[in-house]
Amino acid sequence: MSKNIFIYAAIVMGALAIALDFASVDLALPALERQFALDLQSVQWVINGYVLAFAVLMVMGGKMADAYGRRKVFLIGMGIFAVASLLGGMAWSGNAVIAFRVLQGVGAALLWPAMIGMACAAVGDSRQAFALGLIFGTCSLGNAAGPVVGGALTQWFSWRWVLWVNVPMALLAMLLTLRSVPRDPGRKGDAPQNDYAGMGALTGGLVALMMVVYQVQSWGWASAKTLGLLALAAVLLGAFPFIEKRAREPIVPLDLMRSREFQTLCLSVMVICQLFFIVLLYYTQYAMKFLGDDPMRAGFRVVVFMLSYGVVSYFGGPLSRMFGTRRLLVIGLISATVASVLLGVVGPGAAWLPFHALMVLLGIGVGAVIPTVSARAIATAGTEKAGLVSGITFMCQLAGSAFMLAVNTAIFTAVSALRLDQAFAREGVTLTAAEEAAVGNVMAGAQNVPQLHLQNHTAAQLGDLAGIVSQAYLDGLQVVMWFSAVLVVLALALVLRFVPGEKVVEQFRS
Repeated sequence: MSKNIFIYAAIVMGALAIALDFASVDLALPALERQFALDLQSVQWVINGYVLAFAVLMVMGGKMADAYGRRKVFLIGMGIFAVASLLGGMAWSGNAVIAFRVLQGVGAALLWPAMIGMACAAVGDSRQAFALGLIFGTCSLGNAAGPVVGGALTQWFSWRWVLWVNVPMALLAMLLTLRSVPRDPGRKGDAPQNDYAGMGALTGGLVALMMVVYQVQSWGWASAKTLGLLALAAVLLGAFPFIEKRAREPIVPLDLMRSREFQTLCLSVMVICQLFFIVLLYYTQYAMKFLGDDPMRAGFRVVVFMLSYGVVSYFGGPLSRMFGTRRLLVIGLISATVASVLLGVVGPGAAWLPFHALMVLLGIGVGAVIPTVSARAIATAGTEKAGLVSGITFMCQLAGSAFMLAVNTAIFTAVSALRLDQAFAREGVTLTAAEEAAVGNVMAGAQNVPQLHLQNHTAAQLGDLAGIVSQAYLDGLQVVMWFSAVLVVLALALVLRFVPGEKVVEQFRS
């Protein structure tokens, strides 16, 4: 029992390092934008570069963990993550930050499935729900603390400390692993044949598509860049299923690719996880831009969402046994839908009680779905494939979230720009290119409303400038929340259609 405590401690430290990093970096983005003169499209790659590397290499990490030993792969991944965090904090340019964030994603892709495999092996089949609940509960608590920690480090020290704080946690996780986790040989003579062609097609297609989503407003739909990248994305993503059919060990095994249930689980976690990014990015940015919050106070505004998400995730095992995984998925998706619709009406500047009550409801929904999807997928495929299956589901979660963040950013930018144009037209104001850029910097987070000064316009013409820009931001956020609610409803319909009850799963496994 005492040895298991050290194993659990190693797993908790690993999960905590990933979770804190995931949730704290958003609070450092305005400081990064100012120091390196980055625009909104560029700074998104600080998040998306990490997320895409994490997502696309996740399945490879799961295969390596199952084949070479979870302990060994966990230590390698955590070492890469620590070194990348150290170098990222020393970065000299925006491109350097993005490059080291991609390297962080590589390390995370190795350590995450290995960590889940270690946890499942430590507790045995009968307590898998406990192990997964421990991991996701720790991640949730780390996510809850992340905005506050990121805000405090950025405010009191520098954005660089948001990355450097990962290093001691990673080193402690490695020491605990060396101390407590026994060596596991993996599957001898069973080295994985990694599907590099599939990884390249998926990564290239997603990056090309995300570039179009980010840049289409400035390039235009008929531009050569837009059409060329769309054609490239279509070719690469269209080729991906055919590459997988011919691969000796595809990224996603063919039996899982053909399973409607598995497809539905992946889609569900994809659309629910985008809400996580929306809360961390748009709601904290609004608090800093328009409510006058410092980074730490902005982080506190979303703590109730993170805490409710964390509590529900931690008790995912008992809740699954109480309700069944299918019912828990339905409850979570319904909760997220209701919260998303109402948060589109009740904005982040609303009264404390209704806003935070809806944040709690959203956290319950997200916390009910994310760990349940992983537990259901592993239960269906079998414990011997825990590393692989957890890698696939997390790949869908992250890659889908990265793409949906790009889509949501495009929707937000288009709607807020339209509302600004309409408001200025009502006031009879025509902005110069420099003035439009200044307003855009407020929306992007590189500049605060009090720093916004438009020349050659009377106060009567401009009216309440802060109110105009704030309302445009809220209008964009409202459409993003309602669009997300539509996607969650679609996932709910698919769960009701394709995810059977527990008795069917037990018959399938037998």
